[in-house]
Amino acid sequence: MVQFMKYFLRLQNHFYEHNPSSNSSCPSTPLKWCINDYDGYKFCIQNPTLLPLSILALLIGLFCSKRISKLSGKFPSRWFYYLAFFLYGIMMTSAGILHCFIGDPPKNKISLKFIQLFVTIIDCSLTTSIAVTFLFCGLSDIQFLNPQSIFTHCLLFSSYFILFLLWTLAIIHEWNTIIYALYVGVISICCFVYLITQLSIKSNRRALPILIVGGIYASIGLIAESFGAEHICTSEGPFWSQYFGPEFIWCLFANISMAFIFIYVIRTNIEKQVIIKKYPIDMEKNPEKF
Repeated sequence: MVQFMKYFLRLQNHFYEHNPSSNSSCPSTPLKWCINDYDGYKFCIQNPTLLPLSILALLIGLFCSKRISKLSGKFPSRWFYYLAFFLYGIMMTSAGILHCFIGDPPKNKISLKFIQLFVTIIDCSLTTSIAVTFLFCGLSDIQFLNPQSIFTHCLLFSSYFILFLLWTLAIIHEWNTIIYALYVGVISICCFVYLITQLSIKSNRRALPILIVGGIYASIGLIAESFGAEHICTSEGPFWSQYFGPEFIWCLFANISMAFIFIYVIRTNIEKQVIIKKYPIDMEKNPEKF
């Protein structure tokens, strides 16, 4: 998603056969590595540096979600954290498929165009849905929402459906303001609220530096892909920006950020178990004894 807004403009121009005009310093066409076999069939990978990052993200999502599901002790918001990491792996996998294998299909390949549009919507919807899931994680951690409630689960999945619908309409109709709001706005607000909820939990404060570091990496990646994309491409030049441009930085820093968040979740869970073992008295029922 190099220069996120311009990406979707180019995508829509491709569908409606408009002629895009852009003086961006970022490469207008993705880098391709192709292999020709004896039958003349050409297999190409676009944006090859993104492929290992997508595979790594899938492994992070699967490993972290499985590890969180097996955490011992009382962890009411376990399912929401599990879902957030699992969706992250799926989202980055769809991004890898989109940017490394689908790319821009020929104009006569209508079926591939539809697949490209569908995978793009899935990728973007999951990106925002993950941020919303972390919002639910934070609100459940402070007991603002009941993580065991059917209402909370229905509210979360209703949010997913609304985001999917908004992304579909925004991409098809080129609603640039809505695209920007869904991507930068919703993600920033959800992550900020999640950070506030974690700051309000006293037992988590020892592990907060880990979360803050993860948040810094995520913020830098988001800025690199949106506001700073043009500056990065200009600084790196046309050659290196093909390999390590804004999208590469976003994917790399997103993986690092999720790894730090996973460590934070594990650390806070361990610290809560230590507190419970050290203080067998129920702190919620007898807070005056502490």
